[in-house]
Amino acid sequence: MPADATHAAFGRFGETAMWILVALTSGPLRATKLLDEVRNLDGHVGPGALFGAVARLERRGLIEAVVNDDGRPAYRLSRRWPEDRSVHSEGVLR
Repeated sequence: MPADATHAAFGRFGETAMWILVALTSGPLRATKLLDEVRNLDGHVGPGALFGAVARLERRGLIEAVVNDDGRPAYRLSRRWPEDRSVHSEGVLR
């Protein structure tokens, strides 16, 4: 995905979106754990930036909301996520 297309798709949430995808590679995470993981990767990220990026990733079909085994809502990489994850992560990085 060209840099202009990535910016149009993710706007100011591009870097946060990339870190969300990285954090979710280990499996589904509840929102609070996802926020903690993204902060560990990227420093201070507020809930507004996190949920803005989550919403854009959901609209693009890259992540999806699920219910964990304990009945709590969580996010995971979409079932459409390709085996070669670099296809999407490179687009977000640019």
